[in-house]
Amino acid sequence: MTQSLTGAGWYFSASHRDPIRKELHGHSYEVTAYWPSEPPRDAMVLQWTLRDVLKGFDHVTLPDEMTRAETLARAIGSLIDGCVRVDIARPSERLRCEVWL
Repeated sequence: MTQSLTGAGWYFSASHRDPIRKELHGHSYEVTAYWPSEPPRDAMVLQWTLRDVLKGFDHVTLPDEMTRAETLARAIGSLIDGCVRVDIARPSERLRCEVWL
């Protein structure tokens, strides 16, 4: 049996300090969180859940331990009940990562 997932997306902007050059700079992120498709879930509720979690990351300076998208994805996923995967993209830079929880 193939596992299927239901995803919901939202976005936020945040700054962080470059771990090598120590410069403070910002990015716009797009996040998609995924849940198992069974049992069926209300997609709007999933989107609201993600949006509410991302409010805590929006327009802040991220801690030094969250300079990598993979670490950021794990932190976001840990705050969302039932979430099994988080994708983070920085579209303007064509960068993305995918983390299974």
